[in-house]
Amino acid sequence: MTSVRYSLHRWLLAPRTTWRARRLRAALPHLGGDQAWHLARLHGHPDEVPYARAHLRRHNPGAGD
Repeated sequence: MTSVRYSLHRWLLAPRTTWRARRLRAALPHLGGDQAWHLARLHGHPDEVPYARAHLRRHNPGAGD
């Protein structure tokens, strides 16, 4: 299993989300670090789903809905 290192700003701004993402990544090693972080963030803050969708569209323009 490869270790995922999260940046300092993620630890400072959202420590609980980052901690959950590390645990999620350890449990599901097929997830990428960013994927685990976004899933952990949406678990704790479901109101941010529209922002996550917009972010995913910007980073994966070839994927359809």
